Amino acid sequence: MEKKLPPKLDREILKQLGIEQLVEIIIDQGKSIENLRNRVVELEKEIEKLKVSRDLETIT
Repeated sequence: MEKKLPPKLDREILKQLGIEQLVEIIIDQGKSIENLRNRVVELEKEIEKLKVSRDLETIT
């Protein structure tokens, strides 16, 4: 799952880019954010399952 991280984009680098490049960056970041949100939801569900499993084990 390890992905190569893009170079750090600071203000000076971004100022030098064209509109098309900036749009691509924004779209890519939106996709990354959506993927991260989905992963967080998956992990939260897994945590809840583990909590329930742990609670059931302590009861028996």
